[in-house]
Amino acid sequence: MSLHLSPLRLTGARILRNGQMQRRSLAVARGRITKGPLPEVDLTGYLVLPGIVDLHFCTAAAPRLEDLPAIKARLAAEGVTTGWLSVSAEPITRIGQVLEALANIRGGIDLRAKLMLPPDARMEPDLLRRLEEQRLDFACFQSVTRKTGTETSEGALFPRSLCRMAETFDALGIPYGSLGDADAETREYYRMLGARLAEQPRSRAAAATARAMNDPVIAAAGDLRPDAAIGDAVNTARLLAEDLCDGLVSNGVPGALASAAWLLAGRALDRLPEAWDLISRRPAEIIGLTDRGVLDHGKRADLVIVNAASREISATMAKGRLCFATPDVAARFGHQGKVLPMAAE
Repeated sequence: MSLHLSPLRLTGARILRNGQMQRRSLAVARGRITKGPLPEVDLTGYLVLPGIVDLHFCTAAAPRLEDLPAIKARLAAEGVTTGWLSVSAEPITRIGQVLEALANIRGGIDLRAKLMLPPDARMEPDLLRRLEEQRLDFACFQSVTRKTGTETSEGALFPRSLCRMAETFDALGIPYGSLGDADAETREYYRMLGARLAEQPRSRAAAATARAMNDPVIAAAGDLRPDAAIGDAVNTARLLAEDLCDGLVSNGVPGALASAAWLLAGRALDRLPEAWDLISRRPAEIIGLTDRGVLDHGKRADLVIVNAASREISATMAKGRLCFATPDVAARFGHQGKVLPMAAE
């Protein structure tokens, strides 16, 4: 379960605000970051960081609806306060069922569904509109290698079905991207279709093409290998080194996000704000969520409490609700034991 908390002020911790680790307090009331004198919770020995925003949490198979509460619990334990579960468009009814199930467990971690579209997907505009009414707010074309300037088997650069889907997404204001672009031509193809987000490109050329078009690039946090890739093959470390990466995603391993931030920061705590931005502020900006990703007055109280010595996540708060906590932190909030997300509200 998750726990509603009375208005309180977190004190004693180092808090990431305005791009710096600051020794100051943070007030939380009614699910938002606020101001004013409130009852204090001493978090000496801890860091308070913005909640993690994961734009691509996927599962190896289609998630069972009964597993969704457990997925939220897993995300909470890894500091993810907003996440998109990647759901295939096949069968078509699956995405609607997942959206309906998520609507019934909206307390705690903000778990959403992202529609994954295979290259041969066909989905009528009326269905997409119904899905948008169920809170569909993100979609992605699974990339297939294309050469711009050539015709498809249907006699046009873009199949009519893809054009209709892209036009509907645009009309509904649903952002969409392409996943796994193999080369510059493929990224350009999907950009011409309207997909403005390059998700986990498979070559430096694809990432550089996206950057040249002012489109954000997101890469897998778990691919931060220290060894440089050979030729035009690419990994996340190389993209970051060449300033071709705007944010990191878990790609099914939520624990990789916080680990990646610490790997990038190294031993220097003053480098953590820039690294943590890759998993909080910048993903929130990419998807257009202006109410989270930073700890500032009026924003959602989505935050992660980290043990400063061990660097382990000790608690997660989503919209002012305690969704996960180790026994020590739970005791500081006046509760005993471990706190987990609730199954339904």
